[in-house]
Amino acid sequence: MKNNIGLVEHAKKALTEKWGYVWGTFGMILTQNLFLDKLAQYPTGVGQYRDFIQSNYVNKRTSDCVGLIKSYLWWEVDNPKYDPKTDLSANGMYQKATEKGLIKTIPEIPGLLVWKDGHIGIYIGNGQVIEARGTKAGVIQSPLTGAGSAGWTHWCKCPFISYEPEKHFAEDHFAYLKKSGIIIHEKRFDDPIKRGELFALLAQILPKERMNNNE
Repeated sequence: MKNNIGLVEHAKKALTEKWGYVWGTFGMILTQNLFLDKLAQYPTGVGQYRDFIQSNYVNKRTSDCVGLIKSYLWWEVDNPKYDPKTDLSANGMYQKATEKGLIKTIPEIPGLLVWKDGHIGIYIGNGQVIEARGTKAGVIQSPLTGAGSAGWTHWCKCPFISYEPEKHFAEDHFAYLKKSGIIIHEKRFDDPIKRGELFALLAQILPKERMNNNE
């Protein structure tokens, strides 16, 4: 099953490749025929940007906001393949999600979706979002909140992918100390530590010369 880490990597790929934005597309190359199809399907949403799209996006990959997410869900080898079972709008994606909340409560989990009415993006961590913002902007990276933000109101977990367990803040420190031979026990990150254990750990970290001088 596809997961949140893969979703983030896919979003970064779209950003690096500078995907454009066209209503109703989901990561395919915008051929002239596909452009004309979308123009007929969305005469206002696409038609008002006809010249811009023709000049900037034809023969390049494009998506709309939820299409960026669906392009990951549907990706097979080199291109997305349409799947009606997961073909939802931005609002439909949020409504189907079972884990969600106000944007001020968003956990630090890359690959969460961020949403406001009619628009959706991908949270990549560290206060940053990748989104297909609009025809003139294309796929961009933007802040979660503050200046330049799309004004997200809610977050949710994508209902069609799995989420890897959140990495504990002490994971890297543990790996370093264990590799250095300073600690030998298993993780037990949330166990209380006794004073004696703390003193023993500090004695291993501090230089021996300093310890001897204090005797």
